[in-house]
Amino acid sequence: MTLTARPANPTAPRVAIIGGGIIGLSCAFELAIRRSVPVTLFDPAPFGRGASWAAAGMLAPAFEAAAEEGAHPHLFDLCHHGAELWPAFAADVGQAAGTNLGFSAGPSLALAFDQDQTADLHHLARALDERGIAHEELRPVVARETEPAISERLVAALHLPTDGQVDNRAVVTALIAALQACPHATLRNEAAPLEDNGKGLHLPGHDAILVTAGWNTAAVKVHQNGDLFSLVNWDTSLDEINCIGGQMMSVACGPDLPKMTLRCGPIYIAPKADRVIVGATMEPGIATAAPEPDKIAQLRADAARLCPAIAEAPELETWAGIRPGTPDRAPLIGATATPGLFIAAGHYRNGILLAPITARIMADLILGGPVMPLAREFRPDRAYTTA
Repeated sequence: MTLTARPANPTAPRVAIIGGGIIGLSCAFELAIRRSVPVTLFDPAPFGRGASWAAAGMLAPAFEAAAEEGAHPHLFDLCHHGAELWPAFAADVGQAAGTNLGFSAGPSLALAFDQDQTADLHHLARALDERGIAHEELRPVVARETEPAISERLVAALHLPTDGQVDNRAVVTALIAALQACPHATLRNEAAPLEDNGKGLHLPGHDAILVTAGWNTAAVKVHQNGDLFSLVNWDTSLDEINCIGGQMMSVACGPDLPKMTLRCGPIYIAPKADRVIVGATMEPGIATAAPEPDKIAQLRADAARLCPAIAEAPELETWAGIRPGTPDRAPLIGATATPGLFIAAGHYRNGILLAPITARIMADLILGGPVMPLAREFRPDRAYTTA
C-alpha cells in the first residue's frame, strides 16, 4: 500500500524549491503529498546527494544538542520536537515509496574511554537532568552486556533512549520516488531561472520561492539585467552559512560489529542493514572534495578504540561531505527580507533529524497558517546568541 496525494488545492500557491537535498525533498513532500500544493524542485546536481547522502542518518537530539557548547539556546528544543515527528514522517515516506527506511527511534550509547570523555558524559547527563530528558548512566560491564562489541577499555557509558537513527540514503531515495509519482510535484535537474524583475525576486510560474541549497544557499544565482549575481545580495544574513568538511567510511557488517549506534566525542559508529558507517572528521572552513587516505586511516583507528572489530572489518566505501553550519550551529528557517523568498538552510550536523520539522514550519509559513512559536527563534535575520 502506498500513500497517495489528494486532489490539488486550487487556491494553493505554486511553490518553487531550490535545492534537492533532504531539506528540499522533505519540504516538497510536506507540501505536495501531505498538503496537495503544486511544487517544482530545482537542483542542477543529482537529487538527494551532497550532505544528505554523506550523512550517517543519526537522529540524536540528546547527544548533539542538549549540551552542545556555543549552540543556539533553543537548538535542543527544535531537535527534540524534530525527533518526535520522525516516526510519523518515516511511516508516511516509507508508505508513499513502498519501502523500508531503516528507522529506529533509539536507543544509542554514548561512551567514554578516559577522564576527559567521562567528564563530558557527566556534563551531558546533567544537561539532560535539567531538561527532564530520559537517560541512564551505565556501568561498563552493563554497557558491554547491552552491546558486546564495545571495547573492554570502556570507562563510562550513557544510555540515550531519545537518540535513534535512520538510513539517510534510503530516506532520500524514497522521497525522490514518492515525489516522482506525485502529480503535484515536478523535479527539474537544472538550476532555477531565478530573476530580479525590478519588483523583487521572481521565478516564472511560481508564487513563492524556498531556497534549501545547504552551504551553497548564499551562492544561488539570480539573473538581473543580463548578469548573474549571488542570492546573498538580496539577503546578507545568508552570508552566515559556512562549511564544515567531513570524511567518513563504511565497513561490512559482521558478528563482532555493533548493533547499536555508538557515540564518543566526534566519533560515531552507525550500523545499517547492509553496512556499518564510521565517522567523522570535523574540518571547519573546508569544502572537502574527496576522502584522504591518512585521515580515513586515523578515523578507523579512532573508531577501533570504541569497537576493536572495526580495525579489521572489510572496507566498503570512503567519502567526503560538507555540512552547512552557522555561528550558533542552528539552521536559518523562515522568511527573508525579500518578499516571497524563504530560506531553510544551515542545519549543520542535524539535517536528517530536522528535516520533518523544517518541512512543517516552512509549509505553515508559506501557506500562511499557524506556525509554532519556536520557529521564530530560527529566523534568518536573528541575532546570534549561544547557550
